Amino acid sequence: MPKSKRAQKVTLSKTVSKGRERKVAIIDEVRDCVDRYKSVLVFEANNMRNAALKDVRVRLRSSRIFFGRNKLIAAALGRTAADAYRAGLDEVADGLLGGEAGLIFTDESLEAVQQALAESRVPEYARAGFEATEDVVLPQGVLSQFAGSMEPYLRKLGLPTKLQAGAVQLLCDYTVCKAGDVVSSDQAKLMQLLDVKQALFELTLTCRWSEGQFQRLAA
Repeated sequence: MPKSKRAQKVTLSKTVSKGRERKVAIIDEVRDCVDRYKSVLVFEANNMRNAALKDVRVRLRSSRIFFGRNKLIAAALGRTAADAYRAGLDEVADGLLGGEAGLIFTDESLEAVQQALAESRVPEYARAGFEATEDVVLPQGVLSQFAGSMEPYLRKLGLPTKLQAGAVQLLCDYTVCKAGDVVSSDQAKLMQLLDVKQALFELTLTCRWSEGQFQRLAA
């Protein structure tokens, strides 16, 4: 009888070692970027989407973007003036923590990076927890954008519907959300099905370090 894979022993020390090696590699990569590029910029992300971030990477292909593992990256830069990899990088590390933020290492001018980020702004579907920016109201009648097979799912999401002659019928006017509402998961799914985009993917630069000089940037 073949041995179950679940019964195989895993040496924990090897797993820990691989994790530590990865952390060391990231720290080395961040510090290598400090040495290679003229500037490092901190950005804050609103309504982050991986596909939209990929577009930013394409626009800034000569630069290096880090997003995620911010505590480790901050440690690589240095959290205090005493252990900063370069003078002033502790302030960059401080700007990186406390929200959805990332780094751009670049040789491009500040204006070129700002333009690339401005051109990368795109409307996105709201997610649960988002504050609605406008009312979304569906009038009573046939919802011709949906196939009949969708009717049970729409009802599950809260729409007062029924299937009539193979078409999805909305039994009364229905407010999906009102401006100022905190969007629920069901409301977010409905707006996605209705192709209503109230959110905006946007990266905003908050500070810059270049040749030892730290600068806060206006929002």
